[in-house]
Amino acid sequence: MNEIDSPESEVICDCTGTTKEKILSLIKKKADLDKISSTTGATTGCGSCDFEITRLIEQHNRSD
Repeated sequence: MNEIDSPESEVICDCTGTTKEKILSLIKKKADLDKISSTTGATTGCGSCDFEITRLIEQHNRSD
């Protein structure tokens, strides 16, 4: 299962515990990576979630 198909309860950012559900809710409000980061703290620790969050943003933008 890839990140996009994963359950919304899946934790995307292990450093902050930010879930896919939280990230998607921010994306739906037109938040960009910087806004998601400042709101949740995601990408500010080890940074390994950066790619996954960017991919979710891009997928959402393609579906608009």
